[in-house]
Amino acid sequence: MNILRTGTVLLCALLLSTSCEKRGTGPEYQKEITVFGYLWGNQSADSTHAILVAYTEPVVQPYSLAQAGIRGALVSVTETATGRRTVLHDTPRRPGFYFNDSLAVRPKTIYRLSVFVEGREVTASTTVPSELRINTALRHDTVNVVRQQQLSKTTPVFLDGESADQIVLVEMFCNETFENAVYVNPFNDKHTKPRDRDEYDGGNNGPPRRILGVARLKELVSPDFPDNRTVIDWYSSMIVFLGSNTLTVMAIDGNYHHYLTGEHPELMGGVQGGIGVFGSVCGEKFPLRVVK
Repeated sequence: MNILRTGTVLLCALLLSTSCEKRGTGPEYQKEITVFGYLWGNQSADSTHAILVAYTEPVVQPYSLAQAGIRGALVSVTETATGRRTVLHDTPRRPGFYFNDSLAVRPKTIYRLSVFVEGREVTASTTVPSELRINTALRHDTVNVVRQQQLSKTTPVFLDGESADQIVLVEMFCNETFENAVYVNPFNDKHTKPRDRDEYDGGNNGPPRRILGVARLKELVSPDFPDNRTVIDWYSSMIVFLGSNTLTVMAIDGNYHHYLTGEHPELMGGVQGGIGVFGSVCGEKFPLRVVK
């Protein structure tokens, strides 16, 4: 699991673990199988794109991902058109994270996930989105030194795709640690850095460490550019801290979209027989170094 996803996965795991908390007359804790992960189009299902399979744990005890991760489950992904089945494996070093480098994920392809654990089967399927055509001066293979002010005007990200209704997810991750985080726009001369971890990220890797926006392609048409081009011209406002940030632009499938926007996300991710999300995406990441 790469650095960009670790926070998301941990947050998801915590969310799933607390979803069964007893609240007054609410339900008692139930031990559920949770799935969290998505296939990335045009990339392999390697360890950086591992799928987490874990148990929920009672909210009254500290959540341990190492403890919750399910070891040695039978996990496979099948390409429905060809019937090709790929078995995913975890490792003793990272129990519960399943991957297989040999699975090359193709856009516009349906994949079915199957998880067998203790006589139970959890299933889900996803249709990988078609590729976005991304046109920008930003590069994905090197760090882009940028200024936050007017960032979207000087280095816009133009988009195009097969469908105007394609859902696009834009994420901005701050990679600076709490100790090194400095505000792009300080509150005042004495308040240039977050004073505690709650101010930095909500105490649990939440905003502003990760800020995201979701829209359809047709909703990204900008009057500020000729010919009403489809462009992400607001992502500069997603940057909170100077230094290392990562911009991710991707098309997402329905499962991931519903998970991000549903009132009960753990029930909206397309997982049958368990809870969580199994989706797919297709896009690019752009490393940024934000300076004054």
